[in-house]
Amino acid sequence: MKNRKINSSLKRKIKKQASSYSIISQKVNNYQKIIQNTILYIQKYKTLDIIDAGDLNICIQNMENLYESCKNILLLIKDKANVDINDVANRLQIINNELSINFKSYGTGNLKDLLDICIGTDYINKYFMNTPKEGLYNIIEKYTHPISYKIMDWKEKNSFENKKINKKLAKNRIVEDFMLVETADSLDCFDLARTTKNFQTKVYGIKVCFQNPEKRKTLIISAIVDEMVIDCLNDKCIEEKIENLFQDRPKDDIFQNEDFKRFVKSLTLKLLLVYNNKELYQKYTGYVSQINRIKKKTISQVVKEFISDDLFGQRKTLIQLLMKYDDLEFQYLAYLLYDLLSNETSGNFDTLDQTVLFDSLPWSIKKYFRDAMTNTVKYTKSLTNFDTSKIPIEQQICLMKASDTIKEKAMLKLKEVKAKSEDSGSKARQYLEGLLKIPFGIYRKEHLLSIMDNNNTNFIEIIKNLKEQGENIDIPEKDKYSILEIEKHCDYLQNTYVKTIADKYTQDLIKTFCYGKRDNLISNICFINSIIKKHNKKQYKILHSGKKIDYMKTHIQKIIKELFANKEETIIKELCEKNKTTSCNENTCKLIKSIQTINDDWTSINNNMKQITGALDKSVYGHKKAKRQIERVIGQWITGEQSGYCFGFEGPPGVGKTSLARKGLANCLKDKDGTTRPFSFIALGGSSNGSTLSGHNYTYVGSTWGRVVDILMEQKCMNPIIFIDELDKVSRTENGKEIIGILTHLIDPTQNEGFQDKYFNGIDIDMSKALFIFSYNDVSSIDRILLDRIHRIKFDHLTLFDKLEITDKYILPELFDKVGLNDIISLDNDVIKYIIENYTNESGVRKLKEILFEIISEINLEILNHENGEKNIPIVVTKDQIKNKYLKERHEMIHKKIHQESSIGVMNGLWANALGMGGIIPIECFYLPSNNFLDFKLTGLQGDVMKESMNVAKTLAWKLTSKAKKTKLLKEFEKTKLQGIHIHCPEGAVPKDGPSAGTAITTAIYSLLNNKVIKKDVAITGEINLQGRVTAIGGLELKILGGIRAGVKTFIFPEDNLKDHKKFMEKYGPKNIIPDDIKFINVNNINQVLKIVFE
Repeated sequence: MKNRKINSSLKRKIKKQASSYSIISQKVNNYQKIIQNTILYIQKYKTLDIIDAGDLNICIQNMENLYESCKNILLLIKDKANVDINDVANRLQIINNELSINFKSYGTGNLKDLLDICIGTDYINKYFMNTPKEGLYNIIEKYTHPISYKIMDWKEKNSFENKKINKKLAKNRIVEDFMLVETADSLDCFDLARTTKNFQTKVYGIKVCFQNPEKRKTLIISAIVDEMVIDCLNDKCIEEKIENLFQDRPKDDIFQNEDFKRFVKSLTLKLLLVYNNKELYQKYTGYVSQINRIKKKTISQVVKEFISDDLFGQRKTLIQLLMKYDDLEFQYLAYLLYDLLSNETSGNFDTLDQTVLFDSLPWSIKKYFRDAMTNTVKYTKSLTNFDTSKIPIEQQICLMKASDTIKEKAMLKLKEVKAKSEDSGSKARQYLEGLLKIPFGIYRKEHLLSIMDNNNTNFIEIIKNLKEQGENIDIPEKDKYSILEIEKHCDYLQNTYVKTIADKYTQDLIKTFCYGKRDNLISNICFINSIIKKHNKKQYKILHSGKKIDYMKTHIQKIIKELFANKEETIIKELCEKNKTTSCNENTCKLIKSIQTINDDWTSINNNMKQITGALDKSVYGHKKAKRQIERVIGQWITGEQSGYCFGFEGPPGVGKTSLARKGLANCLKDKDGTTRPFSFIALGGSSNGSTLSGHNYTYVGSTWGRVVDILMEQKCMNPIIFIDELDKVSRTENGKEIIGILTHLIDPTQNEGFQDKYFNGIDIDMSKALFIFSYNDVSSIDRILLDRIHRIKFDHLTLFDKLEITDKYILPELFDKVGLNDIISLDNDVIKYIIENYTNESGVRKLKEILFEIISEINLEILNHENGEKNIPIVVTKDQIKNKYLKERHEMIHKKIHQESSIGVMNGLWANALGMGGIIPIECFYLPSNNFLDFKLTGLQGDVMKESMNVAKTLAWKLTSKAKKTKLLKEFEKTKLQGIHIHCPEGAVPKDGPSAGTAITTAIYSLLNNKVIKKDVAITGEINLQGRVTAIGGLELKILGGIRAGVKTFIFPEDNLKDHKKFMEKYGPKNIIPDDIKFINVNNINQVLKIVFE
């Protein structure tokens, strides 16, 4: 498609029209206007970096030359006699061609001018005017400005209409020019953002396609679109498109919220011209997905990606964030990212990038961004709560609820801050700011803990008022009454004193208002009704019209009694004023009301105690002793002093120690608004430095205060609940001992009123009101001095019954919720019991929970992958599936069993550990060659205490052996040299220690020396001494349960442990855990044992 030729047509016009010179003049004037407009816009394109300075130079020079040519033509046609029409036509054609060439590289200001120059007005009139596309053409012509164009020939010879069948370009992808030739219709718009590098062209640039079937050519014009506010466009075509965007939107939730409305509001004219509704929906879905991805990223990731992106990508990110206008976090993030573009240290001016980016935002997004800046400032202020810098530091120090000593030290630091420069005084400033953050003298006191104080105050006021009125009551005056005294005395006042006084006052009023004849009664009734009406208590109204005297007297009595019964204090007071001689006054009603308030508070305490019990029961299953102890402390806080305390949650892992503290205790004390007592957590596992707790010395570089003071600052009170986990995991180094020393001072009630952080040396911090809770597994690993100051609460290991209950009520509902399979999977108690017995060996439920999650998540995968052929609900899990499918990769637990045959020198001992486990330990004795008489060889990782028990047992066993047998043995030893004894305690890799195997070892050695067979199903536990006395041991419950699992039928235990045995039977007897053929025998001497164990 070549530039439009004008010479032939002009010649025809000149021949036919007398005003040919006028036509030439108009044509030249039109060219001049086009040149002027092009010069204006080409300079604008330079400011937008669409063209560079060199292109601007060339283009303006070309425009100057063409304008000069136009002026020459006008001068030429003034001399009409000497005009060569062909020469003029050729000159005009040259100007037309030159304009077309310039437009191709540099663009112009108006689309119509370009089309007139390159194609002609006939094309516009033929293909767009008076057609359905006229409206779209008018918008494109009015609001787009060409920056270049390209003409492409059609390759195929078939007609334009036929070659576009079933072809549709995806505008959200890169579209090459040859694709437009083959596929696009006239006035189809495409995005330049994917094929250009210039920011302004990416934001505003489009390609507009013009097809010319006659010439079999395609004109592709690149242009920029004006940033017109859509609401002010007043164009039916655009209005219909926006209306359809809302009407045809998908029914997904993301399209029904305010974000989609903001997205549509932010659409620019360019986007509305380029994309159809479906593509805009896809673009919005992409925005939402990107926002969701930003949510999951850390702030550092978001910042890093934003900085590495180009300016157009940064603009897109800001638009996506500002679409979430109702989310303050995204507003804050948008402002933060925008601020990153600044490289000005002063912060007073925006950088060029910031200015360009902000100016390029759609108008609605700009409004959101301005609001985001305002909201960000408010959000920052709300996080800082109040700028304490507004209060002079001197006044802040004076207002501290601390001793004068602390205030004096703070003032000294303030002087140091003022005396030093900004840099050198930073350390003193940090010290002073930290000191001011410590909430000296501020203690949290929930409403529940204030009830008793309020009741005490009210009751003292009641007694005081009664004494002042001269009432003779049998209640002693005291400064403080106990809860039981208040309850007892209130019952007396309410049931005896108040009732008597109220009856007396009632009779006085009845006499006053029931006295006299009919007229007097009517007058009294009218008076009573007037007071009743005044207080809007129509239910007490008395009728008198046409009523008899008896009726009126009866109803007056009835109403007065009801007023007293219902404690209508104000009405009674006004009735009493009717007759000044009556002794009735408002004091009685006030007394009744005060007593009722005390009773209501008492009921509130009862309800709160039930809620506390419920919160503890909801947190973990069982552990009644631990829960009861917590309730005792809370009870103390309600009725007495809110002093601190120190608990030690002692027990095996996985039984609920931490859960009881986190989910139970923390939710016990709630204020009226539901705010709980501040709860903080300190993990000591592996800690090896005391500065973690008590800070560093102030003089150290980079020093700061410790975690304990940090908790007080965070919680803004001096009596939080502090949970210190894994106390027994503190390292055994000197630094570990330092931690133990700090904790000892921290919890000792005689010392913790003056706890000192190293950083704030000399500043006494009162920790006496804080509640400390330690948790640990192995009590033997804890320093005895520290342990002496801890109130130990033992958490029992969980029985099979407990584990089944916990699994059913807590674990399975939690896991089903987590995976989203509620009421879909059925795991009955038999299956869970099979898992517990065969795949776990723990006192808690931690491993059980892990296995159950593995099974449930595997079933979930089967459902997602359609591997589960059956669609029955619920999905029933069987033992066979557990073994051969879900847990086939896991090995079943092998529990230690009793030996198969009764043997000489093999005795079953019993063991238990701090982790809540127990079982049998076979003690095996055999002779071995040795040069020394009864020399021991001990294997099986035996500890020092156990080795000492071996020596005691050897001596005692030899002592119990008869003289005849000893003589015989000595001869055999002399002869065979088998005079050493090898004692082995399998398994060899498991460390063993403790004195409780003493009796079992003695029995095994005695069996070996005397050649006696020990029954295989007998097990024994008990410490032994050289006199043969069997003494108490620990962990009897765990030992018996482990022994039953191992197949033991007869248990021998020390007589000193009878109380433990009784507790065991009370706990497990009703649960059918103990088989009927199990025997329990208590002994106090080794001789009793020897009568039982041998066959």
